[in-house]
Amino acid sequence: MTGPSRMQRRVARQATSRRGAATFDYMGILIVVVGAAAYLMLRGPLAIQAVYEMVCVLISWPFM
Repeated sequence: MTGPSRMQRRVARQATSRRGAATFDYMGILIVVVGAAAYLMLRGPLAIQAVYEMVCVLISWPFM
């Protein structure tokens, strides 16, 4: 009886080299999402104020 074929050994090697990679993928996504949320929390009020001012200008423009 012969041992595992070359293809079976390659698949087994690829499976073991990928172990734990999902954790790194999850942490990478989490870092990006938390970073984006922090940025939006800091810049959100400024954006809301800018939109408010633009709406006020558009409404008052005909009366000037």
